[in-house]
Amino acid sequence: MATVKFGVFAKRRNSTKVPTTELSDSRTVTLKETTSQDQPTFIVTGNNFNYNYCEWDGKYYFINDIESLRNNEVAIHCILDPLATYKSNILASTQFVSYSSVSGGAYLPDTRIPILKDATVSRASTTMNFLFTDGGFYVLTAVGKDGCHTYCADITNLKALINDLSSWKDDIFNDFMLDITTPESVESALENLYTVIARSGAIGNAYRDAPSCIRSCIWVPFFASFFTGASTELYLGQYDTGLNLFTCKSTPVTRTATVTIPWQSSGWQRAVCEEVYLYLPLVGMVSIPSDEIVKESSISITWSATATDGCIAYQVKAGSQIIGTYGANCSVNYPIGISQQSSAGEIVQTAFAGTQRTVSAAISAASSINPIGIAGGVVEAGMNAIDAAYQTADVAATYHNSCIGGIGGGAGCGLSLDCTCFTVYHPPVIAPANMKDTMGLPTMKPMALSTLTGFCQCANAHVEAPATAGELNAIDAMLNSGFYIE
Repeated sequence: MATVKFGVFAKRRNSTKVPTTELSDSRTVTLKETTSQDQPTFIVTGNNFNYNYCEWDGKYYFINDIESLRNNEVAIHCILDPLATYKSNILASTQFVSYSSVSGGAYLPDTRIPILKDATVSRASTTMNFLFTDGGFYVLTAVGKDGCHTYCADITNLKALINDLSSWKDDIFNDFMLDITTPESVESALENLYTVIARSGAIGNAYRDAPSCIRSCIWVPFFASFFTGASTELYLGQYDTGLNLFTCKSTPVTRTATVTIPWQSSGWQRAVCEEVYLYLPLVGMVSIPSDEIVKESSISITWSATATDGCIAYQVKAGSQIIGTYGANCSVNYPIGISQQSSAGEIVQTAFAGTQRTVSAAISAASSINPIGIAGGVVEAGMNAIDAAYQTADVAATYHNSCIGGIGGGAGCGLSLDCTCFTVYHPPVIAPANMKDTMGLPTMKPMALSTLTGFCQCANAHVEAPATAGELNAIDAMLNSGFYIE
């Protein structure tokens, strides 16, 4: 004979919750012959039995089944509730907690949450600190009377130069050949010939004519004010064109521009759910690893440009780290003279980096209830009262491919000359905070279980308690598969 307290008690199967008041119906029962202490069967009288929970010998049990034996007699089949029975031992332990009500930090990702294929795009732009302009200017390189020089010019200057050169032949004829009829005129013509030879080298010079002194002319989409030097007269060989132009600096000019990162999320979602791209003028789209800049609010772009060859170099930084360096060429050949540079020079760098990211796509759960049976001192089944497995199916999320430096030259100047930062956000199927009550938040550190409430899931948990081997197995299995501290 044994005394058992029966009652109605609502709780989860995997919860440490215990009755706050004593179970109301205390009965003297008969134990079924050859019964298990962890899975006992009690014989009680009475046909109406509506209870679901009981307490016997200081341990708590779920009623698993009610079997009618004969008139006015039923068999109550029970199974041990190990979490309630050994609650004090469980809460007194410290375990490695994978998920619980305590977050391990805003940047600890919850990869169990599926990511939607839906996406939103945000953008922010900057003018590159006024490096580029659609008007641009011309860079003219010519051999003068004292060496080779580079000049800044506009289209008006070039038209004036071309007009002057086209009329120069007539000027030579007028200066030298016109009205040679007298000795005095011959003497004057010889003086003019000397002047012409000294001035231009048109006769007997290594260059056939003045246009040969033009070595190159390119157009660049830069603000001229960054590159202009002193004003000087333009000479082609010894020929004075009569034009005053600013010399062009051959040294690089550098400035820094800043663009805001238009984040659409916060915390770990920036690294997992959001991609960042940077459009650099004349370079193209650059993929930036979002997990390396999650705490940054802006990106700085330092540019270094030389007008003499139309080259532009970028150094992209976020905070104190350099993300990358990129280069392009924006010069356009202008057909003037006979000795143009063979090529404006194309800088091509193609990168396909970080084209895919693995994200969670779905969650599947499988559970089974495997009660124990102990007969004759032999454990027939482990005390794994709950065996639950949660699995996330991963899929690959594809990035934009990045092409660096493939749109330089004249064609590239026709595209946007602003720097633009894009973010593409794929939201999780639910807000991460909503996981707290059902599956917990990522914790990922050892914690005293007494400091936690609600859902908790441990890893490699082993509780020390005055319990049988089957009971300890059941406790450890429940802690590792997920349970509720109540």
